Amino acid sequence: MNSVVPPRTAPTLLAVAKSAGVSASTASRCLSGAAKVAKSTQIRVDAAAAALGYHHNSLVGQVMRATRRGVVQNYLGTLAFVTPVADSHEWRETPTLASSWEAARQRAESFGFGITEFTLCSNGMTGRRLGEILTARGISGVLLAAFPVEPHEITLPWDDFAIVQVGHRIASPRLDCVLSDHTEAVIMAARTITECGCTRIGLAIEKYQDEITGGRWSLGYAGLRAAFPSLAAIPPFLPAEMNSDQFLKWVDQHEVDCVLTLSTFHNQPNHMDAWLTRYGRTVPQDISLVSLDVTRVHADWSGVQQHSEEIGRAAVDLLFSKLQAGEKLKAES
Repeated sequence: MNSVVPPRTAPTLLAVAKSAGVSASTASRCLSGAAKVAKSTQIRVDAAAAALGYHHNSLVGQVMRATRRGVVQNYLGTLAFVTPVADSHEWRETPTLASSWEAARQRAESFGFGITEFTLCSNGMTGRRLGEILTARGISGVLLAAFPVEPHEITLPWDDFAIVQVGHRIASPRLDCVLSDHTEAVIMAARTITECGCTRIGLAIEKYQDEITGGRWSLGYAGLRAAFPSLAAIPPFLPAEMNSDQFLKWVDQHEVDCVLTLSTFHNQPNHMDAWLTRYGRTVPQDISLVSLDVTRVHADWSGVQQHSEEIGRAAVDLLFSKLQAGEKLKAES
């Protein structure tokens, strides 16, 4: 099946150059200010960049210029990738976190940093103890892959580090973060689905999945009828644990013709397609399934690509800029 919402990738320098009718090198010089160019050319390139939503990344520019000159990037130290789990296998089995990690690792290395993972709850680890370990190792930059709802308290010594949260955010303290707009993802999907004629769209995910986004999946869903008045009022299905009997009962009771869901539940594949097939419902002819986070688990499903790898790269860019500026967190509760 084709994705109902085409994956949105970040605009590239080549796209800007093509739109402005110049070479990539000319576009780069215009955007970086590295060399003077004709005023008319500068105007065209700036206009093309603005129209495409392209933003010049000076940090990446520095690395690329050094690479072209054959300059070896000096080792600048180590960044910490902290996950709130007891076992690294747990987060590595989460497709979005795994994609963010790999992209973050590659970006960090391009800047001259190493990156080491730390599991916050392994072998009796506490936030305070982890802070001591990071300080002893001379690590001042932290990527925190934490969730807002956790069975433990995250108590890192916040003031000692430059911190960027990846993928989700905790309620307190307030941290800089790079994450998907989950509410917008629901609206994007619904816009395309309604154009295909569906009017009975339902949200079916597990309760914890909504909680770790601060309720943003259900928030986006709650606002759909205001944006698309033709949609029927169908309550979201948010069980503690998804199962076929309850799911199929909800589908029948509300005559759902399209289900908004996620590709996994507790890192296990979503089996709604198999459940519906066994129940005599053909996907997508009788009912559509749309994933709000297309991953490798269900790469053939229609849905929204969250671009977790871009989130990982952007998080490193932000952390690098904070380290360059000597900025550390002044925690706000």
